Amino acid sequence: MMRTISGTSLPAALPALVDKYRHVQPTPVRFRPPNWTAVLYRVPPELEVTALLRSRAHTTPLAGSKAKDRTVTLDAVRVACHSMDLGNQREVLQAFVLTMAWASAGAGNATLRATARALHDPDRAHRILAGSVRRLRSAETLHDGALEANHRAWSLRGVGQSPASRWWAAAGDVAGRAWQPLVLDERVYASLNRTLQIGGTARLASSRSRAARYRAYVDAVHRWAVELRLEGRDADAERVVFVLGQHDGGAKPTP
Repeated sequence: MMRTISGTSLPAALPALVDKYRHVQPTPVRFRPPNWTAVLYRVPPELEVTALLRSRAHTTPLAGSKAKDRTVTLDAVRVACHSMDLGNQREVLQAFVLTMAWASAGAGNATLRATARALHDPDRAHRILAGSVRRLRSAETLHDGALEANHRAWSLRGVGQSPASRWWAAAGDVAGRAWQPLVLDERVYASLNRTLQIGGTARLASSRSRAARYRAYVDAVHRWAVELRLEGRDADAERVVFVLGQHDGGAKPTP
């Protein structure tokens, strides 16, 4: 059985880090729809997997862009994910592509290639994506094994934990639940290890299992958010993850 060690208490540097970014808010992610259409040309056209990229309900034209770039936010991605019918392949794949456009910030070409590999077999991609959402949305607690089961079941070609966790965070969200799946990418890892010096997610989980480590990370960040709020800081778990990603492993801030 996985054991979470006592090191999940609030890292000493985290309050100052949250204060450092208190006036910084997430910005919309810029992307270029024609690039996505070009790289996903092998996906059956009837699935229209790039349809939401040009949807006025989910994306916004970037003023002055001659290449017709658009922007997308996490809130818009969540709206799309919450409204999709998990049994409808077309809707699930469209929501996934929109999520990957949001996930592409700072890694556009790599995310494009990963999305193309993931959708090489649309039927398989649909099964994995929908199955993941069902597991995450049906989970009641952080300790019922759903996060670990979801992590172990994930096998979408080209989409590793970093972009996968963005799908989990966007599509696995359940309004009103005390916890949510969280993004865990390279920038967050850098701040956990170099800035907060927690010794890695393996230490949080007291395990080398990547599934156990992800669960322990989600648990720890939610605990930290509670402690931050008790200290008077307006920071939920998602805000903590945003701050960690923004800092990207930089030096410890001065209190």
